[in-house]
Amino acid sequence: MARVLVTRAAEDARPLCHSLEAHGHEPVRVPLLLRLWEVDALAQCAAEHPQADWLLVTSATTADVLAAGAPGAWKSARIGAVGPVTARKLEAIGRPAHVVPEQHTGAALVALLPDLTGKTVIYPKADLAPESMRDALVERGATVIEVVAYRNVPPNGHVERLAAALPVDATTLLSGSAAERLKAALGDLDPALLGRVVVIGPSTAKAAQDVGLPVHAVANPYTVNGLLMALDAELR
Repeated sequence: MARVLVTRAAEDARPLCHSLEAHGHEPVRVPLLLRLWEVDALAQCAAEHPQADWLLVTSATTADVLAAGAPGAWKSARIGAVGPVTARKLEAIGRPAHVVPEQHTGAALVALLPDLTGKTVIYPKADLAPESMRDALVERGATVIEVVAYRNVPPNGHVERLAAALPVDATTLLSGSAAERLKAALGDLDPALLGRVVVIGPSTAKAAQDVGLPVHAVANPYTVNGLLMALDAELR
């Protein structure tokens, strides 16, 4: 039975862990991200910018913060969701998505939108989100209103828990921020202790490689199921 490191935030880890167990692996939970919701910031953004053409939601967590901080905001805006998990969360809070890309990335979402010239786009995001999505929207002529919906901070004791968990046979990474946090937590430890590093998509792969982590496989499609298939292939 392969030991597989799960770095997701604690509230997100359970489904992945169950899937790993179903595939015959032993999940090793070391959450590297703790999310702090910025409900007041989202409410203030809604008050200051009540009109928008588009609302782009790139995570289920953002949808949760939207429901808590600005449940009635931007009702006339069309909504784009980065993928089916986010779309299902939006549906659950009564804000169904109008656009969901087949490839579950911010770049694919922006590319799918119609002409944005002169349009106002509300973009709630994580504090560690890269600037690439905002830049792509600006390049397409949009006026982008960014607001930090939640902050990703390191959980207490994560460095010690990681050291105690290693070595493992494989490591899963589902976000660029998790990759960056993992590299920082490793410190002087050998990245080989992570085993086969499998990531959920190209943006996560780039973030991992940029900080010096190896990437042995990239999920295709960019979903948890795709991640599991890539992981199984690496561990055969």
